[in-house]
Amino acid sequence: MLSYEEAVKYILDIPMFAQKIGRENLAGLLARLGNPEKHPHIIHVAGTNGKGSTCKMLATLLMKSGCRVGLFTSPHLVKINERIRINDEIISDEDFARVFCRVKEKFTVHPSFFEVMFAMAAVYFNEQKVDYIIYETGMGGRLDATNIVEPELTIITSIGYDHMEYLGDTLEKIAAEKAGIIKPGVPVIYFDRDPQVKAVIEKQAESRGAAFYPVEKTNYIINSLGHKTIDFSFHNGYYKYVHLKLGATALYQVENACLAVVAYSLLMKNIGERELQILSEGLLSFYWEGRMEEILPGVYVDGAHNVEAVTSYCDTMERMYRGDRKLLVFAVVKDKEYESMIDILTGRLSFEHIIVTNVSEHRKADIHTIAELFKSRTETGVTEAADVAGAMEMAMDIKEKSGCNVYCVGSLYLVGEVKKWLDKWSRVHRI
Repeated sequence: MLSYEEAVKYILDIPMFAQKIGRENLAGLLARLGNPEKHPHIIHVAGTNGKGSTCKMLATLLMKSGCRVGLFTSPHLVKINERIRINDEIISDEDFARVFCRVKEKFTVHPSFFEVMFAMAAVYFNEQKVDYIIYETGMGGRLDATNIVEPELTIITSIGYDHMEYLGDTLEKIAAEKAGIIKPGVPVIYFDRDPQVKAVIEKQAESRGAAFYPVEKTNYIINSLGHKTIDFSFHNGYYKYVHLKLGATALYQVENACLAVVAYSLLMKNIGERELQILSEGLLSFYWEGRMEEILPGVYVDGAHNVEAVTSYCDTMERMYRGDRKLLVFAVVKDKEYESMIDILTGRLSFEHIIVTNVSEHRKADIHTIAELFKSRTETGVTEAADVAGAMEMAMDIKEKSGCNVYCVGSLYLVGEVKKWLDKWSRVHRI
């Protein structure tokens, strides 16, 4: 059997030599593994932004109900094991290597990276006899490896412009790809933000005889904002403005929470006092890395990496962090609409200093180009840092001298590399 390190290296090298094997070949692989993807209680989640948060919120609510919950998400921030977890515990190194070897020995044609990870998750969850499984799609929906599952419930989170070279150049085309996860007779919950998206999702649901449950902005009211919590009231067919408190520091998480609440309601079927208590306790205890996460006092990381996510990020910054003096650490990959992202950030927020840096991802954008875009849009000082560790050391030095807070945004790769820097920095400073 391969060691954990050998298994991880093999998996990370897959993009260099393997392409998607497609639904038929993937079905064959899963059949040779005993069809581990078959389970009576699967929730399948697609969308542009908010997928991971919605998955984690729903998992938290189900866990509070006494269920054992398998959760498959992507990407990982620091360690690949993060993609596969049960009840907040990521798969161990030993199990990771063992499950990979079990999947690998059934290859006839070589799957893609994501197909391998999905097959591993299905095998592991099947072995561990979980009560519920929540699968987050990768990039799309219709052609996604996870779309081979037969779910009990589907969720489509907020849809915006991202991965347009693969999913289409209009919201309708992108929505159609995401709506490809809707199955005959399986209820779908979605966030109703755009009439074009709504029309696509509901047309797909109606054609498949699937009940649909829209969640709208008018369904919730934000009552108050704290440093670590958001108080809001929510109503829909199940509730008449139930009062809830969310343990999160980003406004966009309220929308995701509403989707999770509706999903939990449909899964539980009967909502009584116990379930309402679980909603209160579960949302208050919610935590998801890399989403407006305070990693050190006054140092925040957020994985916003497209125009819609950056717009929502600015909504949060304007309402919840308005009085802060701000230093921005920014990195982005080259296939994102980074010029529009920079327009939004500089048009809506004021920074005392901006540090542009590189992530190690091969798709990284040229930092000089990014720095020049910032310089053309603001009079704030802009500095280039060759790597994330250097950028963070610079940011911490400025923070110590000026007292401003540090905000890191632009890419989930940036979040992951900031966390790697934090691990070393914390050991040096004994935090």
